Amino acid sequence: MNYLLFYPDEMRAESLACYGHPVVQTPNFDRIAAEGTLFENAYSTHPVCAPSRCALVTGWYPHVQGHRTLRYLLDETQPNFFKYLREAGFTTCLAGKNHCFTEQATGASFDQATTFLRKGQDLASFIAGEKTGGDYTMLRPAVPQREMAEDNDFRYVSDGVEFIRDRARDGKPFFLFQSLNDPHPPYETFEQYYDMYDPDELPPLRDLSWLDGKPALYALIRKYRELDQQDESLFRKINAVYLGMISYTDMLLGRLIAALEETGLYDDTTIVICTDHGDFGGDAGLIEKWPSAVDDMMAKVPLIIRRPGAATGHREAAPVQSFDIFPTVCDVEGIEIRHDQFGVSLRRQLEGEPGDKDRLVYCEGGYDTREPHCFEGTPVVSALQVPGTQYYPKGLQQQEEPESVCRVVMQRGKRYKLNIRTNGENELYDMEADPLEYRNLYDDPEYQAVRDELMRTMLTWLIHTSDVVPWAGHVERT
Repeated sequence: MNYLLFYPDEMRAESLACYGHPVVQTPNFDRIAAEGTLFENAYSTHPVCAPSRCALVTGWYPHVQGHRTLRYLLDETQPNFFKYLREAGFTTCLAGKNHCFTEQATGASFDQATTFLRKGQDLASFIAGEKTGGDYTMLRPAVPQREMAEDNDFRYVSDGVEFIRDRARDGKPFFLFQSLNDPHPPYETFEQYYDMYDPDELPPLRDLSWLDGKPALYALIRKYRELDQQDESLFRKINAVYLGMISYTDMLLGRLIAALEETGLYDDTTIVICTDHGDFGGDAGLIEKWPSAVDDMMAKVPLIIRRPGAATGHREAAPVQSFDIFPTVCDVEGIEIRHDQFGVSLRRQLEGEPGDKDRLVYCEGGYDTREPHCFEGTPVVSALQVPGTQYYPKGLQQQEEPESVCRVVMQRGKRYKLNIRTNGENELYDMEADPLEYRNLYDDPEYQAVRDELMRTMLTWLIHTSDVVPWAGHVERT
């Protein structure tokens, strides 16, 4: 069996039609959901790109080996599932955004890898570009349609299409990791998608009352990015453009599906759709992401798996994690996992059976003040310290208000969601009664017993997952 892992960046689950959005057009995502299994409650392990990806390919929670920042990537000595796939005879390809592997680890994991920025741009100019319109909202003008062929993601997918055609010619089984940048901010896309959705015809956004009872980080984001000075109409336009960016990624998925069909490989290819984390997308007057935000806008991600011969149109409500993907692949392919990891195979669910409704899943993020090298806005990435650039307020907030990015652990079960922060700004939500997380029940005396029991299970989880012991140097299993 071949595999395509289609992996956009910063695409939250609730903004796809197959997850219930009433306006957005995502026909290719919807098609894969109709032909496979959609996991209704899939959670990322971290609300930032690199840590989430490191967890995805190792099966380790971010705290296990300290993969909690944008800059600490996997090296060639650490286990990852792509090595197993390559050893098992799969031709592996990373087409697109990396944000996971060092150069040496990339070479050890992939037969082919391509990544680049837009034509004529280097990283420094991309990060340090002038802000548009004199604000930090990250809303940008529409991009001329004629420039689409030079877009990073369009070119990444072109590489993916060519990789598929090459494998059709040589007949070798493959695993294509198609990793995109969209719908990651800034909020901009091509003219066709930029005005695809009328802001006034979208569902209501989470209003500012959503901020009541929330940790201070949310109000501080609005302050540092000057979002508290903006009108609601701007946030509705941001949301509309964000949806347009998602429809653009849907079109790119369609190009890969077409390539599989044209080469006769569609019925021999498992397609997996997931992402690293979500985005505020204008809801509650917020934009982009935050390293210690674990609300569902940020932590709940799409997970859709279409496997030929497996169940179709199946929707699974039990909680799962994004890093369950590779243990599932190893299970169905008979590949032995030779390192200690925490992902769970979803093979039974793909075959139409119910999942573990009592499972608890976790997301974690943030930094301690004892680790200043982890924070954004440090001299390590000097471009982010330039006033007027799009990430300057984010770095400044972390430097001036470090407790707003303190460490956090989220636990999500069948009904309740518990978020524990080191600064004491904790949260508890009844996700059945309050799925949008408006009412923080943490200090409600009626929920003290629930809260205490959930905290006990979280402590037990932290003990169980506090580290991993390498297999190397120990007695081989018999």
